[in-house]
Amino acid sequence: MDKTLVILTGPQGSGNHLWSKIFSLHEDVFGWKSLLDNYWEAHRISEPFAKYWKNPELLDEFDWSQSEYFFTSVSVPLGIKELGTIRRPNIMQFAKKVESLGIKVRICVVGRDQNILRHQQTRLRGESTVRYFLDQLSGFYKPVFLSYELLYLYKEEYLKSLDIGMPIAWYERDKITKILELDANNKYISYIKDSPLDDCNRTGVPSPWNPNIEEPMKPKDRDHAYDEEGTGCCGGWSDPNDKRNFKTEISTGNIVGDVGVGNTAYVKTEEEKWVTYE
Repeated sequence: MDKTLVILTGPQGSGNHLWSKIFSLHEDVFGWKSLLDNYWEAHRISEPFAKYWKNPELLDEFDWSQSEYFFTSVSVPLGIKELGTIRRPNIMQFAKKVESLGIKVRICVVGRDQNILRHQQTRLRGESTVRYFLDQLSGFYKPVFLSYELLYLYKEEYLKSLDIGMPIAWYERDKITKILELDANNKYISYIKDSPLDDCNRTGVPSPWNPNIEEPMKPKDRDHAYDEEGTGCCGGWSDPNDKRNFKTEISTGNIVGDVGVGNTAYVKTEEEKWVTYE
């Protein structure tokens, strides 16, 4: 039987630890077993392949006789920039080294709601770090995409549907229930009493435009360049950050199309033009 290594990767905070527990449950899988006994562990200290992510050439020394199925997890990037601990694994460099040893490789990409990722990363990392992962994503060969939300919604039925090249212990229902007992997404969700689309649902009347969005507000035509409402000398709103300049979501007041995941152009500095693990 050919041996297989499954690489789980994704942006920081997208559920690597959660999925690592799920995939390490099966007795035939060489995975992050110690994580099953703890809620959280540091990747750099206890993930079985941590030292090999730092130097993939050391994989020549790894004992591949331990199992037929292997699992490793790593986010891109690792660490926190302001603490000087940020690291950027090169996924394909690692995968090609493993393949050179005669081991099959499957790459799984974990995802989570883009707004939650932005909030979580900004709180802990000081900025959204998704762009670092997106730099590498297009280079992956036929990755399997995994959903944090679908795992919580459908649990073992979702796990049954996955074909990742190694066995999954979907039948360990009690252990899976324990792993999923607290949905970390919940703390980011706020209830709204009503939404503009509610009336469409109640009445069945079609809406040719998105009723949830308020379009940018144009200043009124005036016979002078400046007034107390905040218009500038050129006739627009003088403050470029004035929300009246943007499309906004009526229910939340958030700007539609504001800085998010994958929808804002970003130019890397020379410092950030890395290609290998640092």
